[in-house]
Amino acid sequence: MNVVDNVKEQLKHVAEKVAERVADVATTESRVQAVTIGRPRHQVMDFLRDPGHLSQIFGDIAVVESSGVDRLRFDFAGDNGAEWNCVVSSEEGERLRFVDVNPESEMGIVLEFRDAPQHRGTEVIGRINAAAPGALTGPLLFKALYRARALLLTGELPTIKNNPSARSSER
Repeated sequence: MNVVDNVKEQLKHVAEKVAERVADVATTESRVQAVTIGRPRHQVMDFLRDPGHLSQIFGDIAVVESSGVDRLRFDFAGDNGAEWNCVVSSEEGERLRFVDVNPESEMGIVLEFRDAPQHRGTEVIGRINAAAPGALTGPLLFKALYRARALLLTGELPTIKNNPSARSSER
């Protein structure tokens, strides 16, 4: 192997390692989302524990129902009937944990709550620990937090459904 081929091989190896590292960081970062909600912490936490509110928030993605004391079942619409059963626990007004009922599963969502600066409500930081059914990913977590904020602040979910300028695939 000549020097040029050797350098090309080393560059290829370095490029692969860089690509792997970028993918790791991007995946980790996309699993953490945050939003500020202009409501007191206890109100936000109670709202996000309620299966009826969670069903509204997840809307077309999943139906959320209570399946016992501190237990929820997410039934995902477009994922061939996938469901996720979890236990909900709270930690001293600072955190809600949604943990898979299966002890071997690493799936879980953690919502951390902090008072926002200058008395502007509550900061909610959401983290997803592992891939979940129904494509429950970082971007979906952000959508859920965004919709929760809208519902808490206005009583409505954002939509362009009835907007005359909304684009439709039907012509």
